[in-house]
Amino acid sequence: MLKRIALACAGFGMVMLVIHLWSGDSAASAETGGLFPAPDHESSSISLAKDRDGTSHMAFTGYDGKTKDQVFYGVCKAADCGTSGDNWQKALIELPGAMKVQLAVTPEGKPRIYVVSRTAPGRAFYNRTYSYGECDEDCADAGNWKFTEIAASGDNLLSEVLTLRIPDRTFVLDAKGRPRFVYTDANYSIEPDHYGAFVMSCDTDCLDKANWAEVDLAVHRSEGYATESFGKPVLAVAENGAMGLVANVYAFEEDGTELKDGLYFYGCEKDCTDKASWTRTFVVNQGSGSFPSPTWDLAFTSDGQPRLALFFGDGTDSPELSHQLLYAWCKSDCGKEDSWSANAVNPGKGVGEGTDLALDAEGRPHIAMITANNQIALASCKADCETDKPDWRASLAEEMAVPQKERPQALPFHCDGEVWDGLMPSLSLGKDAAMIGYDIIVEARCLYKDFDEPLPSATFHEIFRGSRVVNFPLN
Repeated sequence: MLKRIALACAGFGMVMLVIHLWSGDSAASAETGGLFPAPDHESSSISLAKDRDGTSHMAFTGYDGKTKDQVFYGVCKAADCGTSGDNWQKALIELPGAMKVQLAVTPEGKPRIYVVSRTAPGRAFYNRTYSYGECDEDCADAGNWKFTEIAASGDNLLSEVLTLRIPDRTFVLDAKGRPRFVYTDANYSIEPDHYGAFVMSCDTDCLDKANWAEVDLAVHRSEGYATESFGKPVLAVAENGAMGLVANVYAFEEDGTELKDGLYFYGCEKDCTDKASWTRTFVVNQGSGSFPSPTWDLAFTSDGQPRLALFFGDGTDSPELSHQLLYAWCKSDCGKEDSWSANAVNPGKGVGEGTDLALDAEGRPHIAMITANNQIALASCKADCETDKPDWRASLAEEMAVPQKERPQALPFHCDGEVWDGLMPSLSLGKDAAMIGYDIIVEARCLYKDFDEPLPSATFHEIFRGSRVVNFPLN
């Protein structure tokens, strides 16, 4: 039996939540299919994009062995890019330490890649670098790619325990193809200290680091060394150039007055390299936890209104929201609290981690996500999307049994009980179909015998990690 609960959620208008168990129907169709873009190698952090003429683009990193210091880029102009690897042309780009990538495409169809890398050994006080890459023609030739390190950070990395399980949504291009990204830093080991949440932007000749501007959105107390902490920042840009950022912030005023902790929306209409141009407002307490982990994504409508997909963690203000997925919108005064409204997407409790939100040409939202048993799914709104009675439809992108059969994993002789998990979905919308890239992790229980112990011990190990692409129709 379905249970309807009206929630007066802090920061949101009334939310009608229907709690139910999602059946997880697969999107069965002759057009449905999938592929491993690098079947002979381990890979990670796949990112997809589609340009205006329908060409598909992908990027991902190598993960282990001989490809761990490489970035892959692929381009496909055919109709079956999500079901066959034959039509993809790929470039293998050397980039030492590459760990995670994000991909975007200019209005002219030129790909741009943002790379988070481990710093080179011996580089004191830094542990992450952030690089930007461009290619303007024949991009399946690695020689036509150029990369420049734009920024670096250094901290204790406690915030990155889950870095290869949680997707980044921190890199975008504006309507003119100009790059922007956000990163956080907590580097007290350099002079001057570099601590905060930094939005980086470039308008011309972006392979020259000197042309990038930095604005720190964090508040720093006028006395002492306290600085606001930003968790999982997500960046988006509107067609009119307005920018938005959503993050979990431990917030306060410059005079030390503490504010509510939780999810904040930062908005900027113009002159976004000036901190004074940014406003912020509390949205909601998103909860906490690691498995499943609260995640969110931000997008803008064609007329510059922000839209938010949010998967709640534990410990929310309304217990019924725990591990539920909501879609939220703001139509005016988005710099003021209580300006947001929301409805429940309702794919089921525990379904919604790793949200990737995209709006189609009609402005309807589509959200890629992870299910409670770690498969990849898509929720699409068909009508009444910003009302208390939306028509949301959810389905599996593919059953995990499909990639298991396509690429069975050999286990070490002392291991059994393999588990296949999908994570970090990346959504790309076409006119009639969706394509989702995601990572697959295969773990297994491995047994060990200590001669001094009567019984063997068991430990789960990661055996394989590979990027996957799946295509299915939007109907």
